[in-house]
Amino acid sequence: MRTRATIGLLASGLLLGALTACSSDSSTTPAATKQSSKAPTGSPDAKSEPGTPLALGKGTHWSDTDTDGTHISGTTTALSYKQPAPEVDLPAEAADFKNPTWAVLEVKVCTDDSSSTVSVSQAPWALGFADDTRLQAPSLSGSGVPKPEYPTGDGGRITAGTCLRGKLTFSLEHGTRPDTIVYAPEGRDPIEWAVPEA
Repeated sequence: MRTRATIGLLASGLLLGALTACSSDSSTTPAATKQSSKAPTGSPDAKSEPGTPLALGKGTHWSDTDTDGTHISGTTTALSYKQPAPEVDLPAEAADFKNPTWAVLEVKVCTDDSSSTVSVSQAPWALGFADDTRLQAPSLSGSGVPKPEYPTGDGGRITAGTCLRGKLTFSLEHGTRPDTIVYAPEGRDPIEWAVPEA
């Protein structure tokens, strides 16, 4: 069954907060896997020139202090972007656009061995367009959405030294295509990846 979650600005803070109420439904949330000793994808400390988006598959490393004072750190990577995405099996009524097309973004977050547990969700992810607008992840889940799904709502939890990978499904107006993927958790500078041309 399809569900849609409305996520407010406060929900984006779930990405890095190890909150007590975080739980996930194992039927829709991919399981966290133990992080390998090599970098998860690309270079964990990938950097680009200011204003230049990263290439898909390049990770960006982050480190912070959680709301409870514990250390959190890891690597976030936008792995792939597919548009159109024929594997999406949702009715047009599920889209936010009159003449929709579907896109699938696959992402991965890995925590460092020294990090405390981190909560993640779709909330900080968005698609950026050349006209300086953004389309926030709509938090689609359930039947008809490609698997494994990235956590929605309250988010998923990642323990130290593990990774969580999953897919986010977006509806877009037919004929439009983003130029960037934006990861913007609350209180941090946004990170961007370039969307390849069709």
